[in-house]
This record gives sequence, C-alpha cells and structure tokens, in this order.
Amino acid sequence: MPSPTVQILDPASDVTREELARLSQVYAFPEFVKQADITRTMTPENVAVTTYADPVRNKYACHTAAATWLSGLYFHEKKAEYHPKDRSRIEQRLEHYADYWRIRPAYEKIVKRANDLATQELPDSAYAYVWADERGGKERFLPLTSTQNIKAAAEWLQEYQDSLPFRDRNVIAKKILEKASATGASFGTELNQFVEKQAGHGIPDPHEIAQMLAQRAKLCKSAEHRDQIQQLAETVRGQSRMSLQPDQLVKLAETVDMIDRAINLNGKYTDTIKRPEDVIFKVTYTKAASDRDALCTLQTGNIYEKDQLAKLAKEDIQALFGNDFAAEVSRGLEVDPEKMAAIAETLPRPDAELLEQMLAEAGQQPQFGKSAIDDAISQKELEEIAALYDNTGT
Repeated sequence: MPSPTVQILDPASDVTREELARLSQVYAFPEFVKQADITRTMTPENVAVTTYADPVRNKYACHTAAATWLSGLYFHEKKAEYHPKDRSRIEQRLEHYADYWRIRPAYEKIVKRANDLATQELPDSAYAYVWADERGGKERFLPLTSTQNIKAAAEWLQEYQDSLPFRDRNVIAKKILEKASATGASFGTELNQFVEKQAGHGIPDPHEIAQMLAQRAKLCKSAEHRDQIQQLAETVRGQSRMSLQPDQLVKLAETVDMIDRAINLNGKYTDTIKRPEDVIFKVTYTKAASDRDALCTLQTGNIYEKDQLAKLAKEDIQALFGNDFAAEVSRGLEVDPEKMAAIAETLPRPDAELLEQMLAEAGQQPQFGKSAIDDAISQKELEEIAALYDNTGT
C-alpha cells in the first residue's frame, strides 16, 4: 500500500492539469476522450465509491468511458507507487470498467504504451526479478525505483516465498538488499532478517544443518536418496561453524529446497521442521554485526565469544606469552575477557594461532570464521545431490 507521505496522482488530484499536459505529449488520446467534458471527467461530483478503481482511497474514478480511460492512464504511469497486491486489485477494477464502457482496445493501448516506456527508461537492474524465456522474450517484475517499492518487493517476497524456488528468491533478495543499501530503504528488523536469509547473508550452526538434513532423510521414500542425504548430514556434523563458504551455503539451500519440494514438505514448516534458510543462514550478517561487542575476531579470521576467553587459565597464558602479557589480560587470578579480547584481536597471526590451540585445549571452538576446513562439502557433491531432485521425485 502507498506510504501516507506519498501523494498518488490521479485525474482528480491533477488540479493544475500539468500532468495531463505532459501525458498528452506521450500518449495518443482517443476521440471519445478529446470530446468529453474535461471538468466532469477529471473532477467527478457525487459519484458512488464503487465507481472508483481504488475505492479505498477514492482514486481513479470510472464513472464515464473517458474517465475510465484517463484513470487507466494516470494509474499505469504511477502504479509503481502501489504495493503489488493493491496494484493487482486496481488493475482488475480498471479492466472491469474498460469492458463495461466497451473501451477495452483503447485501454489496452495505454497498458502497452506504459510498459514500453517503462522498458525504455529503466534497466534490468532496476527490477528485483527479470525472467527471460527460451525465445528471447523478457518480463520484468518488482521495480526497485523508490524506497516504497523496495519495501513492497520485500513484502511480496515474504508473502510468496513458498511459491518461488530458493534460487529465484536468492536473486530477488540480493537485489532488494543492494537497492536498500543504496537508497537507505528500511523495512523493519523482522522483514530485514527474512530478506537477508533469502539472500544467503547468514552464518550457520553445522550441527543444526546436520539435524535438518537427517529429518529430510527420514522423509525420503527412496533408499538411495535417503542414504546420500544422511551422508551429507554426517559430513556437515563434524565441521566447525562457518566452515562452508557463502556460495556453498547458497547451493546447499537450493539443494534442500529441491528436496523439500520433492518430498512435499515445502510450505509445511513448523518450529520442529524449519525452513532451510532459517537454519542454513541462522545468524544474519546484520545480527552478527549487532552482536560484535560480545565477540572477538582473531587475525586468523575465526571469531570467538569474549566469554570463551575467560575459560583460559592464567598460568597457561603466562607459560605461552609471558608474565607481563598475563598480568595485562587478567583481573586477579582470573582472565578478564574484555582485556583479553582487546589484545587478542591485535595479535599477529602466528600468536593468534597459538592462542587458538590453547582455546581448543580448553574445549573452546570458534563460533564462526572465514576459513573452510579440509573436509568441507564440495560444490560437486552438492550439485550431484541437487541433480537427484531436479525435476524428479523421491
């Protein structure tokens, strides 16, 4: 729905007729519009609310054939300002009145001309989703030309997430975030978290991924597919957090999405059986950044919670880094996590690696990090599993 701060221009609100003059230079007005009483056509009086294409806002009056044509003209010039759901509803009402007044051919010319102009004026990058068919045809959806449109695109993506494969959602979400960053568009914490996960901007807990995969394996009817998913689950289970690279995580999300659609799980998620992206991208980048005050990032690229540093023994630090270092990071006989974190983040890589060895001996593993380990899931393995579910059942 349009923002209350945005004035949607329709014939009645075009008091100065400046927009009408501009549109007359761009569109060919049919004779029945040229011959109509312009005042009665553009500023209707005492007409029923049901004669408006947008009765919620009393806009786009359709009380005559000429009024319907002009309302269609103004609407298709400004429809990007509307939420996709409202846009569809208004278009349906305009089509109804175009048929009622028997001006459908003239109305269709407006639609074609408006679409042609939009295509000429905006590049593909201005749309969240561009679909091309095998014959070279192209359709563009969800314009991202204003902060309101960007938010509307995010809301549309959330509403129709179960109707789109993750691969498409990922493309759309990345464009939404890119435009939001460039324009300063904001759509609230909850919706932003959703879009980030669709874009693959998040950090997982491999153990939870393994549990998610094990759930899917149990739901498979094919023994071959079940065994391969279970094997994938075991591969993930032994990894440290963020051991997968971002492109691998996105591919994993695509694969699980295919599995869910094949086993008829898509759209039937619960608190127990979660959406793949809610697990694979559990902690979004924005959330991780907001928590950074509680984290310590070493030069190795691995990230620990500061409280983990307090698990180290002062005497072990003394033995490895010397008395002065130990005194500087301690409070009495205990290691001070804040002091330790402040210095740990500045340690050169060789010293940071020694510190990580000490943390590992104390049972402390990184929460997440930048480097992949040797047994990370290969892109080839993910593609092979995904291929099993591409256009096939279980």
